[in-house]
Amino acid sequence: MSAINMDLDKQFKFNFKRSVIIGGKTYHVTFNDEMDRTLRNLQLEISDFYNKQVKSSKKFENEMNVEQRKKYLEEQQKALLSDVFDALDGVLGVKGAGKDIYNYYDQQSYALFKTIQVLRETKEKLDGTNEAHQREKHEARTAQYTGKKKRVNEHAIANKKREYKK
Repeated sequence: MSAINMDLDKQFKFNFKRSVIIGGKTYHVTFNDEMDRTLRNLQLEISDFYNKQVKSSKKFENEMNVEQRKKYLEEQQKALLSDVFDALDGVLGVKGAGKDIYNYYDQQSYALFKTIQVLRETKEKLDGTNEAHQREKHEARTAQYTGKKKRVNEHAIANKKREYKK
């Protein structure tokens, strides 16, 4: 009986480390599960922030005066930005990286949110989850198309039968 030696490291050739230039600085990022979890949680917080604003709009409009509204929105935005800064600091591995990016892009929160989105998309491309999502979408479109095609053919056959009866 012979032993089979396999070197999976050579076969896989995984490399989830990248140098990323953001805000004029180069960061060495490891696209791993912890990073993905951090960014996904942050995206959920951003979504929750938006949903809270929509749901509490009646209270906001009816019960708060202008100064209270300003203060409330400012506090919410500061809390959200603080979370974004902390998350980017952790993902990029440099304390103050989130704030530096924010300042580099003229204190525009959109730049931070776009950075998060691009980092998540890059991670999905590297680990293949993007391909899986694309495949699922393609299969759903194919199923929808073939379903429509089948229904159209059935209607055409039914119409022909009606014409023959006339």
